[in-house]
Amino acid sequence: MFESTHRLLFTNWHTMRWVALGIGLALGYNWLVNSATLSGFLSIFFLYQAVTNTGCMAGRCAIPSVNSPESEMNEVQYEEIKPNKQ
Repeated sequence: MFESTHRLLFTNWHTMRWVALGIGLALGYNWLVNSATLSGFLSIFFLYQAVTNTGCMAGRCAIPSVNSPESEMNEVQYEEIKPNKQ
């Protein structure tokens, strides 16, 4: 568990993750200096996204595509139904 947490925190730091960290720190500073409650909530939000690498930063909001193995694919058989001619 410690290894996976360590890997999550210290790998895959792309540009948007650094930007979110910077925004979170700037808003946190504003919260501490000016007692701005909204800045505090936004700071926590951005810091959480930066530290855990979650959210829609850099196009990560799509569901990952999972390809199923060929063995699980079943071929569907269709039966043609013709209307009765009267």
